Amino acid sequence: MNMANEQENAQIKRYPRFVRSAMPLCPAKNFGEYLFWSYANLQMLCAALSMGKEKYDKSCYMIRAKAFKAYKEGRWNIHDLLEFNVAKIKENDYCWYCGKEMEPSKLTKDHVFPRSKGGANDMDNIIMVCKTCNSSKGNMDLFEWYAEVRKEWPPIPILVHYLKNIYLYSIDNGLMDKHAEEMDAMELPFKWQYIPLNYPQSEYYK
Repeated sequence: MNMANEQENAQIKRYPRFVRSAMPLCPAKNFGEYLFWSYANLQMLCAALSMGKEKYDKSCYMIRAKAFKAYKEGRWNIHDLLEFNVAKIKENDYCWYCGKEMEPSKLTKDHVFPRSKGGANDMDNIIMVCKTCNSSKGNMDLFEWYAEVRKEWPPIPILVHYLKNIYLYSIDNGLMDKHAEEMDAMELPFKWQYIPLNYPQSEYYK
């Protein structure tokens, strides 16, 4: 079953500036491949930014294809590529959700996976944010909140950090081989339907 077909159509309505891929839809056969495709696209975005490109070109799509193949074959590990975000996420002189600068004493701890949905009370699941964002997000899924309430794309470190948490949770709980119907029937600390299949052109983040 291709999990991507129904989700891309929904995400075009859900996310502002949602960009269709120049390649065919993700050929995801299960949730693991769905997640790998999302992260391969995010890696393409990061590569475009590092190369100073405002639009994706052939070299960017080659990076995405290489990444997706390597993730599926187990040659690359998502967790290995995300460590640079850990220290960055823990910086506490501004809100990581809205970017507003403020004194550390005025920031609050937000649990990426809500505690009410089984999220852990450890640093991997905590991001320092302002009270306004914390209150607004509440128990919503992080990607859902950005799409439905803020109506914008999250900062790249947030995208990377949240996908890492979803990936590690999925590995620990045997979700990688699940299909859409099975995922829908499960109580999860995240809404898999909101995981982006594609991301905006790199010019969005400049």
